Amino acid sequence: MPASVIVRSRNEASTIERTLRTLRQQTVRPEVIVIDSGSTDGSVEIARPLCDTLIEIAGQDFTYGYALNLGSRAASAPVHFALSAHCFAERRDWVERSLAHYADPRVAGTNGIQTFADGRPVEETFLQDAVHARRDPFWGFSNHASSWRASVLKRFPFDEGLDYAEDREWSWRVMDAGYLIAFDPVLWVDLSHSWRGGAGDLYRRQMRAGRALSSFASLPPYGASQAVREWWGEPPDDRHSAWFHRLNYRRVAGLAGKYAGRRRGRGG
Repeated sequence: MPASVIVRSRNEASTIERTLRTLRQQTVRPEVIVIDSGSTDGSVEIARPLCDTLIEIAGQDFTYGYALNLGSRAASAPVHFALSAHCFAERRDWVERSLAHYADPRVAGTNGIQTFADGRPVEETFLQDAVHARRDPFWGFSNHASSWRASVLKRFPFDEGLDYAEDREWSWRVMDAGYLIAFDPVLWVDLSHSWRGGAGDLYRRQMRAGRALSSFASLPPYGASQAVREWWGEPPDDRHSAWFHRLNYRRVAGLAGKYAGRRRGRGG
């Protein structure tokens, strides 16, 4: 079996069945490993018959890095994937398309992406190196839906001490060692779950991201004037007008969280 997918779950009963079924429908069928961190809503019972391995850990022991390292140790394939239990691999060739990128020995991991940090659409596979990664630390590798070489993770495990941004920190270390990350727009998996929790949830996510990034990246100062400049100047996507983009209260909450996280971290 050429691929193992690690699905992290905690109280995802409303989505995990759909997530796991999208993996069972892949053109290259992967080994499926579920790491559950203390679900109380029936997620474990739903997942058990749909996965190959189910590992339960205590909720207080969870970090993103720990769950992924644990799943990788249980995985048997040479390429490992991460897919959050509230995300769906809608393309049936998601695994197959990702695996094709490993024909290039420089590629350590893959991700889907829609736009660059400046809003330009990503129209073909982009190979990111360490120099590009440091231009905008908030753009890059995301473990909501990703893959990596098992051999690379063995050398560079995820940081289990970070409570967020373990994916970005890992990719930086890997690229510093000379590897590349392949960003393929066809591999994009919807991330709208980050909006479903409302403004408060998005604030907390962005605050944690800003704080975590500040712990390992040399970030420029980010004060109120920089936050306002980003609020006004960041281009909207093609679904919304500029004014809707600027006045969207959830986006404002996200920028406020980013500001708070940067202020609490070393980059504020």
